[in-house]
Amino acid sequence: MTLTTTTTVHTTPGPRDYTQPVLNLSAIRQSYGDVEILHGVDLRAQPGEIIALLGPSGSGKTTLLAIAGGLLRPTSGTSQILGDDIYNNKGACIAIARRAAYILQASSTIPFLTVEDNLLVRLIVRDQAVSKSDRSRAQDLLALLDLDDKRHRFPNELSGGERQRVCVAAALYTGSPLILADEATASLDRNRGRAVMELLAEHAHTQGCAVIAATHDERSLDLADRVISIEDGCVA
Repeated sequence: MTLTTTTTVHTTPGPRDYTQPVLNLSAIRQSYGDVEILHGVDLRAQPGEIIALLGPSGSGKTTLLAIAGGLLRPTSGTSQILGDDIYNNKGACIAIARRAAYILQASSTIPFLTVEDNLLVRLIVRDQAVSKSDRSRAQDLLALLDLDDKRHRFPNELSGGERQRVCVAAALYTGSPLILADEATASLDRNRGRAVMELLAEHAHTQGCAVIAATHDERSLDLADRVISIEDGCVA
């Protein structure tokens, strides 16, 4: 079955400030021992923009996304989300980093939660009441990703590609201002991979978030607002 992106699912994000970038990476360097992986990278992502970060395996894409989302402190440089510096704001670094949603190459579903509850997990862990509206939005997203009949199943009952699509739905559901996708379509066939990229692009454009999709697959680059190449730790 071919995925469809004809219906926009609104995730009720907060107001977007279009006067500043969602993500601002400045002079990012990252070293492991004596080996420098990233060499002074600058990157900005604006609200409503989808960026394809193109590069071969080992080029530094994953490392750069980890720094952008607060998972890895850079050796030097600054990483800001909505103007707040993740690594130099000791009191708020976790809260700032939580503004980013990840879609990883290896699916990161929670095995003891159903597919639907994987989308609702942020509400569940905060002990917030899950409303009918919350579940309806989750179900709409799962339907867009051809997972509506899987919502009561557990991740170990799904294929690898289905689990990956659950991760895509979970990231979109958060309403985060920044989505970082690391080879998110690598485990999907051509048609499903393109449909996921179409959904990410539509979400960026309609919800005002910024999406950075790291990939080495050039088949969906036409969906990006910008294509940035990274190789040997340098951005072209």
